[in-house]
Amino acid sequence: MTAHLRARFAGLVLPAMLLSACSGYYGTSEEAPLPGERKSVMLLDERIVVDPRVAGVAVTLPAPRQNNAWAQAGGNATHAMQHLDLGDSVGEVWRAGIGTGSSSSARLLSAPVVAEGRVFTIDAEGSVSAFATADGNLAWRITPEGLEDSDRLPGGGLAYSAGRIFIGTGSGVVASLDAGTGAELWRRSLLAPIRTPPAVSEGLLLFTTSDNQLIALDPLTGGVLWQHAGLFEQAAILGGAPAAIDGPLVVATYSSGEVFALSASDGQEIWSDAVLRPRRTLAIGAINDITGAPVIDDEDVIIAGNGGELVAFDRTSGARRFDVNLTSRNSPWVAGDFVYLLTDRNEVVCLLRTGGRVRWVSPLERLVDPDNPVSKRIFWAGPVLAGDRLILAGSTAEAVTVSPYNGEILGRIDLPGPVSVTPVVADDSLYILTDDGTLLAYR
Repeated sequence: MTAHLRARFAGLVLPAMLLSACSGYYGTSEEAPLPGERKSVMLLDERIVVDPRVAGVAVTLPAPRQNNAWAQAGGNATHAMQHLDLGDSVGEVWRAGIGTGSSSSARLLSAPVVAEGRVFTIDAEGSVSAFATADGNLAWRITPEGLEDSDRLPGGGLAYSAGRIFIGTGSGVVASLDAGTGAELWRRSLLAPIRTPPAVSEGLLLFTTSDNQLIALDPLTGGVLWQHAGLFEQAAILGGAPAAIDGPLVVATYSSGEVFALSASDGQEIWSDAVLRPRRTLAIGAINDITGAPVIDDEDVIIAGNGGELVAFDRTSGARRFDVNLTSRNSPWVAGDFVYLLTDRNEVVCLLRTGGRVRWVSPLERLVDPDNPVSKRIFWAGPVLAGDRLILAGSTAEAVTVSPYNGEILGRIDLPGPVSVTPVVADDSLYILTDDGTLLAYR
């Protein structure tokens, strides 16, 4: 770890100790509560405002392109999908059940992947399914032996590459399946629960474990190629961010808020930093986890974290191109000269890649009862940029579309249930997976 990184972490230790001492060592005050209106601490964080220096800048985007696959979390190994093709008006064409949905003991954490004319899913109990993209017919379903019942834990996910499906599980077992038949090709135990979906590219398969280890495997054999470790962190948010891969570069993030640029060939560190800042807000804001996938695009590495920063790094040196005080548990979406991000305040934000200046802000619903500041929170997942609109889905059992040019709400789609994972787009189709395990296809 670099001296710069050690200093960033050291600066957080004393405030944390003092905060924990206030009501612990000295006890809780028995005085009467102070008078006045109670407000949720969620409302005390800084508000995001448009930067007047760029308020008149026109938002221009790359032309939509058709992508035949959404092969892994984030779409591809770099997580830079730009602007995808999708029709102006889409409707539901089929729906299918993927198996067991979220419950009090298990969670659906992995979005579908799409390749070879099929949609692949993994349910809350580890069952992997393949559906035809044309009509939703089930091609095969398999629960790899030993992954069911007591072995299932939240975490992991799946990815596709070169005719194979790769899965990671909360039990620490990883496996490779034939994408055509579901037949198991190899498996191994990594001895720690898998937090994140796998990342795969050019002979490299990466898994991140719950104890902040990045393990590189050979996709053909499952043999270990190299390992890297970050700081151990007790507190983390459910799920996690897969590493990003672009040729010789791997960018790994950990629940400690650490960021490492590594050599894809041997895992040697190139540079490191941390995406975090002190925050006075909701208790979850004290968790420095990074659950949104890092994005590698051209010479930039762009990362958003729960620790309170959105940062663009130079991919070669690690120098900060910009850092902005924004908190998010979602992946940034990069398109041309702009970055889109859903913040923890449920604001969709458009920023310029030059300087990270805010071009527009579009607030989405935050509370089930907006008149009650301690009402149940609403959660959204996304965005995805397709067909000249940003698409998000949420716990309100609806999807919303937002203009990427000015933040205007364009429309809403009713869904059969709440959604916790990001929608995906492939081959001019939109796929949404609800928490109860219903897979929906729109085109």
